[in-house]
Amino acid sequence: MDTADQDTRSATPQPGILRGNIPELGKSPVHLLSAIVALASDKLWDVMLLDMAKAMPLPDRIRFFLLAGLLLLLFTTLSAALTQRWVDKDEPGAALAKGLAMGVLAGLPYSFGSTELGLIFIGWSGINELQKLEK
Repeated sequence: MDTADQDTRSATPQPGILRGNIPELGKSPVHLLSAIVALASDKLWDVMLLDMAKAMPLPDRIRFFLLAGLLLLLFTTLSAALTQRWVDKDEPGAALAKGLAMGVLAGLPYSFGSTELGLIFIGWSGINELQKLEK
């Protein structure tokens, strides 16, 4: 048995492993700025928009929710797609698809930012940005 060879293999760091045997994550599907924009605009449902609609009659409330959802969809799609295209250097089609997905999540009258899915988006993107700084 060759113990010297085993010692040199165990002493050299393995690729793909960060400190403490934590494996590196693959590239996040969305850039950190896109995730933050989507979560910030989605937070409007929790903080402000639902409270604004409480005092409205039902027909006005329906129109308000549709208009607010469409505006959040458009603004989030545009900002996330531009971020993906120019900051993360995605192809135009991929950037638009990612922006549209983030816009749909932000435009629904339900806050996904405080759920596990929102935490996964922001956490994964943030860890990728930290990994870039270490390299």
